[in-house]
Amino acid sequence: MTAKKCIRVVCSILGLLFLSFLAAPFALNHTPLDAMLTCLPFGWWHFLKRNIPQINFNWGLVVTGVVCSLLALLVGNWFISFLFRQIQANLHPDRPVRKWRWSWTICLYACIWIFFLIALGAAGVSQQAKWLIDYDQPWYRVRRFSSELTYADWAIQQLLMDNKQDLERTRKAVLAEYGHWPGAKMLCEDFNIILYGDSSNNVAAYLIIPRDPQLIAKGNFIATVPEGSGLTKPLSQLQPMLSELDAKYSSRANH
Repeated sequence: MTAKKCIRVVCSILGLLFLSFLAAPFALNHTPLDAMLTCLPFGWWHFLKRNIPQINFNWGLVVTGVVCSLLALLVGNWFISFLFRQIQANLHPDRPVRKWRWSWTICLYACIWIFFLIALGAAGVSQQAKWLIDYDQPWYRVRRFSSELTYADWAIQQLLMDNKQDLERTRKAVLAEYGHWPGAKMLCEDFNIILYGDSSNNVAAYLIIPRDPQLIAKGNFIATVPEGSGLTKPLSQLQPMLSELDAKYSSRANH
């Protein structure tokens, strides 16, 4: 068997083992198969779309990492070149010494990072698979929304949970959120979302006010306050509700 065939066989075996490892938890959950096949494979996309805009880069650490990587490459290339020359001189003193190439050092450095990412990913997959096996509830539940306004309220609640009620983080997440109904735009384009923060800078109340003419024609908005959750109110009560919340809370974030 040639080397290429051996590599193909090994890769095929590893691929089958990986797929089997991923598929094992599916046999032990309570989620309908059609929901898993149609919704779960694309959950990562919605997760990335919601969370990537919230990433804040520490450019100081990024520059430090780049500088340290360059130093590691320089020192590593010098050290490996020295060993390479010494080994050749000891093993074959009668032959000319080959020069260690920079491309080999870069490949070795890249392999180190690849193995690190593989180990990190394997640990994450193992942890999630164990959590999914132990989780006795459905992984996916179909939600039926009576209107776009109701969905918007649910979306805000999810963003609040993801960002631990923090006012500023939730504000940024709302700006990046899209509606999921047919033809939906960004959430803040269809709705004017007003978040109210308490003394701890956590979201204590919010209003969801339609902006789209078709939604405005339905004549409702949603007010979520500590005394009640997701109360649908007629637009005629909007101004009194704004005055009440403005007087009660000192911080306010409009979208």
